[in-house]
Amino acid sequence: MGRKECAVTGDIWKEPEYIVLADAATEFDPTFIEKGIWCLESNPEFAFCNSFGTIKKEGLVEVRHNLSEGKYYLDNPHAKVRGVIARTPILLQAFEDIALLPDGREPTSLLARLADAGHWGFTIAESLQSCGTVSLPQGNDALPEMPLKPVPSPQRRYPSAYETLPEGVAFSNPLNCNPRGRRVMFLLPWMVEGGADRVNIDLIQGLVTGGADVTVCATLEADHRWQDRFAELTSDIFILPNFLSLSDFPRFLLYLIDSRRIDTVLVAGSTLGYQLLPYLRTAAPNTTFVDLCHTEEMHWLNGGHPRFGVGYQDALDMNVVSTRHLSEWMVQRNANASKIRVMYTGIKSHPVSLTKNQRAEMQRGFGLDEHALTIIFAGRMCNQKRPLKLAEILHALKQAGVRFNALIIGEGELRPAFESLISQFDLATEVHVVGAKPHDEWLSLLAISDVLLMPSEYEGISVALLESMAAGVVPVVADVGGQDELVGEETGYLIPHGEDEVGRYVDVLRALSLDAAMRERKAQECRQLIEAHYTAAATNRQWLEILDEAQANRAASAKPFLPSGLARELATTALENRRLTSYLDYLYATHCLTNEAQTVEPIKAGILQLIFAQLRQYPLMKYLSEKPLLKKILRKLKALVS
Repeated sequence: MGRKECAVTGDIWKEPEYIVLADAATEFDPTFIEKGIWCLESNPEFAFCNSFGTIKKEGLVEVRHNLSEGKYYLDNPHAKVRGVIARTPILLQAFEDIALLPDGREPTSLLARLADAGHWGFTIAESLQSCGTVSLPQGNDALPEMPLKPVPSPQRRYPSAYETLPEGVAFSNPLNCNPRGRRVMFLLPWMVEGGADRVNIDLIQGLVTGGADVTVCATLEADHRWQDRFAELTSDIFILPNFLSLSDFPRFLLYLIDSRRIDTVLVAGSTLGYQLLPYLRTAAPNTTFVDLCHTEEMHWLNGGHPRFGVGYQDALDMNVVSTRHLSEWMVQRNANASKIRVMYTGIKSHPVSLTKNQRAEMQRGFGLDEHALTIIFAGRMCNQKRPLKLAEILHALKQAGVRFNALIIGEGELRPAFESLISQFDLATEVHVVGAKPHDEWLSLLAISDVLLMPSEYEGISVALLESMAAGVVPVVADVGGQDELVGEETGYLIPHGEDEVGRYVDVLRALSLDAAMRERKAQECRQLIEAHYTAAATNRQWLEILDEAQANRAASAKPFLPSGLARELATTALENRRLTSYLDYLYATHCLTNEAQTVEPIKAGILQLIFAQLRQYPLMKYLSEKPLLKKILRKLKALVS
């Protein structure tokens, strides 16, 4: 179809930068076109982009083929998504006429023509389109046109040092104001399984239920395996590294703030989010900025995100923390106490109720001794949760003659070491490592448990602790963080770190195994405490009050926050910090985590560099090394061995 005949595209040629190509049977995620245009704006090396998606073919078939596969992508007969966003000038250079895709036809010939013209594209690694049933080509169209030349292979460029910060946007996309309530942006590092992300989900659900619109931005490349859980509450989700170059993060966030009319930005665990605060605050003076922290992490960056909360407090309208302990920790480090609010985390899940017979039957189903004390542990098997200390406690408990079962819920890097200790201590009969479980199964396992055992290195207030107490599972936990704000003499036991720590755990667990009546009294106190003070409804009410107070603080704050030039330089430094950190992480993963990298390569490199240094001592070699051609060769040799 010629350009003049493209009636269905309306006035597309009046906006010549980008064009969206798809058949009538393709449905887009609400953010696909927006992400596609920003992807091309941010990555000029690509002429077009598409995404992952689904195709209706005897049900929904997931399509995860990537344009980075080049010729393989075109040659293989696998089903292809049909939505493509292209740069209009490039499309017009490659085609005299642009034919609309017949419904159900794959765009292989279209992409082949672009490849022959020297252009190729990028796939956004998210499922952002749903295509109708694939129809097989007939007659002369049975074989799609294939490229005659090699398929180009452009690569996403790696950011250079101290890149000039791009500003401004290529297009405007103002959404209507939300007549029902707020518009809130959550600035997160990722969407993964964990207590902090569960809190974020609960806060988003409370906002959405109250009529607010929510936008979620994730700043890290990660396995965002909980993205679907966030997507149940909002479709406005942006994983920035999936489609943006690093230097475009700040202007894209400002674009979203303007487009969505964001009134509040919540920084929840994003290091880059903190570091960009001076720039965002200066460029968006009418937006409220708050953060949310759960626990200090002294092993990481001298306190982790709460330390950033102290350092960037002047750029925040309110600090929100989940324990009084953390508030006091921040004040000890010179934070202004008047800008900190404690918001205890509430839970919305309802405990599973079982009769005595149902409980016994379920225990037998897991191979548990129904007459023994049932201990449960939940959490990521990492240094924070101290699973190896847990194994020591369980070993000592068996040595003390206590009859028990232990259910271990969770995955993590220390699981193999934990299982090795369980085998070494001959605890295979008592200890059942069941791995990570969906939330509903976790609640069911709580219903057959008596005691929560968590000897953590540090905590805020664990969500697992709250849900266990709601189910009447008596906590025996480390006396760290804000645990003492929830666990008292009437409800459970706090065990301090230090000398004879394992013995203290054993004494408490032995007493609980012998006194069922005491266990039941404490279980009842736990249930009543959670029902009275730690519900999701109570947290949401307090959350909305905090947002109102933060907005009042913003209205009274000085504007502008910083001179624009200084704010821009601070943002540039933040991005440079991210660039270097990412590169160091890459070097550590590829050079420090393998024996070969630790030994063979450094030795070879050291020997060659020593040879270069020795040769340069001779006058002739020194003279030759100053020649342009030889200098170029030496630079390449050094690069090869560095």
